[in-house]
Amino acid sequence: MSVPEHRRSGSGRPTAVDQVLQRTFGGDHTPYEWVARAVSSSARTVLDLSCGASGLGARLRSPNRLVVSVDESESCLRAEDDGRPLVQAEPVRLPFSDGAFDAVVTSLGLGLAVDRLDFLGEVARVLRPGGVFAGLTPSLRPMTMEDVRIASQLGAYLRVSPHLPGTIEFRAKTMLGAVGLTKMEDSRGRHHFEVRNREDAEMLVAGLRPAGDRVRAASAVDFLASRADREPVRVPLPMRRIVAIK
Repeated sequence: MSVPEHRRSGSGRPTAVDQVLQRTFGGDHTPYEWVARAVSSSARTVLDLSCGASGLGARLRSPNRLVVSVDESESCLRAEDDGRPLVQAEPVRLPFSDGAFDAVVTSLGLGLAVDRLDFLGEVARVLRPGGVFAGLTPSLRPMTMEDVRIASQLGAYLRVSPHLPGTIEFRAKTMLGAVGLTKMEDSRGRHHFEVRNREDAEMLVAGLRPAGDRVRAASAVDFLASRADREPVRVPLPMRRIVAIK
């Protein structure tokens, strides 16, 4: 396929959200690995949509496969620059022909989209018939009682529920169906970020949705760092994986 011209100037740095996701695990896998597993080994053209500065694109690479990463932000694309095609574009105005990709994936783009229906409509347009879409969003479940306790304590300092940026709940099946996609999976998994020191605490709080002011964020960091001085703190970050087929 033909890939539009892209930029490769300078070097970027992973965002706070990406740093958190790289260190978040559900069993033996990160959320990036979880969503990447939804892509069949037979997929030869894969679009990493609204890639941010994530590590998802690298996990999608395999022999005889073209992975194209797209984001609106040039700085995020610089962080992704490892030799694969990078395209700066709006997710609802993609410079690709109809049916150009075997699979489309997004790490958090679906939950962050201003208009999810338009976002999914463009996903459906660039997918070939039989192609697969897979996306991640933050979730509020599943949690154990211990998870709830930690999340509640952290939330009391932040004054917001502690989760990654993005919409928590929406009707996936209805939206997918409206653009011609059929939901195959809508699952939630337990994931945790382990805080072992103040640096970890600062990383986590920076990656969560904004607390509203710096004082609250600093108090949350102090709380986590104090707890981590005694033993590591496993902060719950449940994730939702949505998979659909065209």
